[in-house]
Amino acid sequence: MEDIPLIPGYSFRDCVVRDHKIKHKLKYSDGCRTICDSNVGIGRRPVDSSSSAYAQDNPEEVVYDPTLTYGRVKHYPYRPVIPHYVLYAQKCLKFNAYFRENVSNSSSEYHRVRHVNIIYFLEDDTICVVEPPVDNAGLVQGKLVSRAKIPKNKNGIFYHWKDLNVGIDIVIYGVIYHTVNCDAFTSEFLRSQGIDLGAKEVPPPDSYIQDRLEKATASQTAFAASKRAHLKSQDIQRRMLEYTGMVLTFEAIWNDDFYQVMYFLMDDTIMVKGIASSNDGKDPHRVLLKRMKVPKNWADVPISFPSIYLERSDEEVVEYYAPIDLMIGQTIFIYGRSFFLYDCDDFTRKYYSKMLNIEQPSRMLPANLEPPSHRKVHNQARPRTSLEKGDNRKKDVVIRNIFSHPHKLRYLASMVAIHPEDEGRDFVFEYNLSDGKLKINEIGKRNSGHRAGCFLSFMHVPKPKKRTDDDNCNYGYENTDVDDDETNYYTPEDFFIGAHINVFNHRFIIEGADIFVFQYIQANPEKFSPALIENMNNYFMKKEMIKDNSIEQQDQSQEIIKEPILPVKSRVDSPLCVQKADPILAYKEICKLNEKAKNERASSSRQISWADQVQVPCRF
Repeated sequence: MEDIPLIPGYSFRDCVVRDHKIKHKLKYSDGCRTICDSNVGIGRRPVDSSSSAYAQDNPEEVVYDPTLTYGRVKHYPYRPVIPHYVLYAQKCLKFNAYFRENVSNSSSEYHRVRHVNIIYFLEDDTICVVEPPVDNAGLVQGKLVSRAKIPKNKNGIFYHWKDLNVGIDIVIYGVIYHTVNCDAFTSEFLRSQGIDLGAKEVPPPDSYIQDRLEKATASQTAFAASKRAHLKSQDIQRRMLEYTGMVLTFEAIWNDDFYQVMYFLMDDTIMVKGIASSNDGKDPHRVLLKRMKVPKNWADVPISFPSIYLERSDEEVVEYYAPIDLMIGQTIFIYGRSFFLYDCDDFTRKYYSKMLNIEQPSRMLPANLEPPSHRKVHNQARPRTSLEKGDNRKKDVVIRNIFSHPHKLRYLASMVAIHPEDEGRDFVFEYNLSDGKLKINEIGKRNSGHRAGCFLSFMHVPKPKKRTDDDNCNYGYENTDVDDDETNYYTPEDFFIGAHINVFNHRFIIEGADIFVFQYIQANPEKFSPALIENMNNYFMKKEMIKDNSIEQQDQSQEIIKEPILPVKSRVDSPLCVQKADPILAYKEICKLNEKAKNERASSSRQISWADQVQVPCRF
């Protein structure tokens, strides 16, 4: 049929050919649109122009191929070009943002903060804004802005990923979105393109959502508390039946007094009761702490706890004292008071041995042992004494109080101003020779903003453990024989002109002294360092020059120290040690001492001696 000419009426259809498809000539080559010729036609039949059917060459002729000898030519491997829409397909940048929406006709809120996600599609540079759904929000949430190219300005320029960053404002259809964060892929992509990301920000919370979360949290907390209380009630009933009458009893000491620390296993409560001794003048059945749970750190409360509310519940207390915390030889702190545990009863030892597999140490307070390390006694006024000599020490204190009661050393001091309002504040230090206590009174000044009166009541003022160089420049005074377990209190040796006194982190400078101080130092020169005596002499010499010999004009006949103090006899021969159980006889002996002192006052001019003073320990 190929020989029949193509004349109208002589064209016939080939019934054998059933494939009439034409091969395409348009395709992508290296990312570019190209046109390529095909060597086949309809039905995949070869085209006449490129067909080899008309070739007249000898098919048996062998053509030499040089690649078989020299190999193929190596070309440079070019990177295949990937179209933009293929390279960034299904890749997007995600930014966390928020915008403020005004709320009208509402008394609870003026604006609403709505958190959204801004998604930028790298495939076609389109943007969509999606708001994550929130339960019971009361708003239509979801996709706020459909995916499309967002115009950047009125000039027809659209947003590009180069225009996006963290911490910027993006205007989309009149709504200002502020970006605060982005995901890891977005951060890595922008940094790889040389864009520095802004600092991450914390989005502001929505007041409405915040209120709903607080209500939901409160309801959940109440439900958990009720469930916990139900379980706790069941546990209390079981423990009551199992541990009724079981009490761990410890012997303790605090402030030279003996106490019983009782731990009730039934409900984990602690009671502290004092042990009365004969003729101690105290209530024989005194309870220092009623039965209650004792926290380990009573000052550790959350910030949200109101300070005006004194009752603390289990929610505020982190940990209570447990039997594992009570061991002989250790010190426990019960609401600021330190109790040294030195012994326990047999039931307590058996309980620790059988139930906890812990052996309690033996008694740690024999008759000839020094007081425990938690007792802090001044080392210069008197040496340490054992607890069995406490009665004799108290008798020495009584004698000193009788004869030295009215005498005080007064000093003029000024406060080292740390705050501007403390500038120019003057004080008077009163040191009581009878008990070694210190009182501070403030001198009133007009328009100073500070009221005159008592700044610190009479008490033993401890020295700071760690002193700076300026606090320790006390003119030859050396604090010897001091260890970390002792607390030293201020004495007259520490007060001189220019001395820096640290009273509970309030610093003062001694600037003057009373004439009685000068008389006391002259009467007891062996109790003060030569440098301190010289310091006081120089001060009073200057004062004498200014006040026209006011010291010499002082009435020498006036008896500054009225009552001499008799040296304390040995503890065996002391009248207070005779008839220890008879207070009437002891009172008569004291009256005899008073009569003897009055008789010797007329014939003897002996001045008060600092050696006769007996230091009183600080009461915690």
